[in-house]
Amino acid sequence: MLNETRFAVKLARGSGKILINNLNKVKSVREKSPRNLVTDIDLASEKLIISSIKKEYPAHKVLSEEAGEIDGKSDYKWVIDPLDGTHNYIHRFPLFGVSIALEYKGDVILGVIYLPTMRQMFTAEKGKGAFLNGRKILTSKLSEIRDSMVSMDSSFSNSKRVMLGTLSRLIDRVFRIRIPGSAVFELTSVAQGITSAHISYFTNPWDVAAGFLIITEAGGKITDFNGKSVNHYCREFVATNSILHDKILNCL
Repeated sequence: MLNETRFAVKLARGSGKILINNLNKVKSVREKSPRNLVTDIDLASEKLIISSIKKEYPAHKVLSEEAGEIDGKSDYKWVIDPLDGTHNYIHRFPLFGVSIALEYKGDVILGVIYLPTMRQMFTAEKGKGAFLNGRKILTSKLSEIRDSMVSMDSSFSNSKRVMLGTLSRLIDRVFRIRIPGSAVFELTSVAQGITSAHISYFTNPWDVAAGFLIITEAGGKITDFNGKSVNHYCREFVATNSILHDKILNCL
């Protein structure tokens, strides 16, 4: 395991401890944009992560959901979401987590996701597989769409008619559809074979940088709705177990 991965795992655990210790203790909530909230706990988690990165790797760049871009002289950039699933967290819905990824010249080389309520630590390094608490994970082997569980994101404010159209086309073709409201949970569910696909109509790089690497290292596939390869700076995507990819795209 890379030293940077060990460092990210330690950071994710520390951040997760902040989230657990302050669950149901949120003191301030601010609306960044319509139906897009940030809390004092997001900021506390972010402060821990960024200050630790700048102490350990002072030349590295950072991209974080709340702080934005922090420049540096290195070709390395940390992409972090200190609390993914903020709205779940506010309502004490226990699907939320921490996402930390490291880019080198724009390419993600490691990803770490921690789901503190379940004590699940996901790690991946490029070309070395994906792991949950040290155990190798793989995407599902389902080949029939009717047997699959599919998740969708909850950004209905962006394209309600399109998303509801997709939902109506999927609902009678797949086994079940879920809308968990947390990218880290949705992506790691695909990576470990709980779900066979995830469909997102709006995302940000900090939401998916670590999750994309974990899925691909677990054997999954990620494209846009036309089947074109994408990276973590995309806006919409489909992530699957790869076997069902074309069948899911046909539903879109």
